[in-house]
Amino acid sequence: MKKMLITLCTLLCLCTACSSQPEKQEEVQHEQPKAEKREVSLTFTGDILIEDPLYFWMSDYQTKDTYSFKNYFDKIKPLLDGDVCIGNQEVPIAGREYGITGINFMFNAPEEIAPQLSKLGFDVLTFANNHSFDRGFVGIEKTIDALNNAGIKTTGAFKEEHHEPLIIEKNGIRIAILAYTYDTNQWIDENHKYAVNKFLNANHEFDEEHQAMIKADVEKAKAVSDVTIAAMHWGTEFTYQISKTQQQAAQFLNDCGVDIIVGNHPHTLQGVDTLTNKEGKETFVMYSLGNLVSSAAAVSRASEQFQNMYEVGGIVHLDVVFDPNTKQVEIKNQKLHAIVNHFTYGYDQYELIPFKDYNEELAAQHYQRACSMYFTYDYLKQNLASLFDGKIDWE
Repeated sequence: MKKMLITLCTLLCLCTACSSQPEKQEEVQHEQPKAEKREVSLTFTGDILIEDPLYFWMSDYQTKDTYSFKNYFDKIKPLLDGDVCIGNQEVPIAGREYGITGINFMFNAPEEIAPQLSKLGFDVLTFANNHSFDRGFVGIEKTIDALNNAGIKTTGAFKEEHHEPLIIEKNGIRIAILAYTYDTNQWIDENHKYAVNKFLNANHEFDEEHQAMIKADVEKAKAVSDVTIAAMHWGTEFTYQISKTQQQAAQFLNDCGVDIIVGNHPHTLQGVDTLTNKEGKETFVMYSLGNLVSSAAAVSRASEQFQNMYEVGGIVHLDVVFDPNTKQVEIKNQKLHAIVNHFTYGYDQYELIPFKDYNEELAAQHYQRACSMYFTYDYLKQNLASLFDGKIDWE
């Protein structure tokens, strides 16, 4: 009996001890809500190359104290939309003090060009090209100041040796924009080597030193951005052929993880492509968008075909989708709008006209028609089709 009482007491104690322990709470894991994908629309244009005949048309013939684009951009202004519009400022804007000119490979624009470009919708103008140093270092200083004061960001040429990547933030997406040129027409003194980004050495080779510089720049940009764009002033003028240097540099930029490459300098449209590296990273490449602004008939350095195509440029629209959860970038809805730089005999009646609105009647009135019987609407359309059919949506 005593043993039974002891046993009952022991069991009672055990039960009491068990009942005094807190009940296990069922663990509930709350998943963090995924951030929504973000999207931004981008617009890219070709070279803004202002040449003498256009200056004469823009200016007051008597006093030449004003330079206005007048109605030149009216028909393509709706194409310069998008959340961010990016072009290449081919000529310095050093102002009247340093001489207004658009000939002899030594260009310079008046001060009022900058605010007019801003009103047209440009957010960023790259300034790494062969004309960047046409007015020396002071030309770079004044160009950057003029554009910045007009509300336009710049990159590719710099007033200071140490600078950060250009970052544009739109719709919650941080966009880094880098810009490089193959060379400059004018020699840059040793004290200002930093003033213009070059991606080739003195022998125009994409050597290991410049590859390392590009790689470091891209890594620095990617560390503070979601999307990386490289604007490349490259290639051979007046040809559709993509040079070996263009191919090499484009593939290197793809390997570095650049998302978009926009090219200029050939003064004609060139093809588009999507490169994919070993890791599966895709880079959308526009090898050349030709001229947005220009003014020359029968360009002496070009064959007849490219004298004609000198008058045709491109504006590309595309959408960038960024996934903040995966950090993946998607480029979609790419579309190229061909445009014609139209002017009549004697360099008059300048208009930029979307190709979809162009026709044979207008082509017959173009000054270039007096230089080439092949400058016809059908000829231009055939060239555009050979470049872009099946590669990008275009009109």
